[in-house]
Amino acid sequence: MLDIATLTALASSAVSAVTPLVKTAVEKGAEELGKSSAGMLFDKLKQRLSHEGTREALDDLARQPDDTAAQGALNMQLRKALADDPELAAFLNAWLDESQPATGISQTAKVPGDNNKVTQIVGSGNSVS
Repeated sequence: MLDIATLTALASSAVSAVTPLVKTAVEKGAEELGKSSAGMLFDKLKQRLSHEGTREALDDLARQPDDTAAQGALNMQLRKALADDPELAAFLNAWLDESQPATGISQTAKVPGDNNKVTQIVGSGNSVS
């Protein structure tokens, strides 16, 4: 079984990767998305997610990709699914590798120790305080 830090990092990485795919879906429409690599990646993830609540959280994020609560809900559901299904971790790692060219985003943070805080930002015009 994976430790909590690994579960959290993997779930966060998956949410960070799927959010731009969902935004592409909203911009292009479901019909056009189905023809794209982003659409295939999204469908591949959705088909693999079998844990109760995870698909629903993914659908909620698809409806509101900028909603941080929807992103957080998917993160939580993914962590639960990872705890119940160790094989999901291998799938998500492979899926993340496959999704990097489509999303253009790659961030990693391994922070050993207790009570550490990490902030990673993608895009422009962001500020951290």
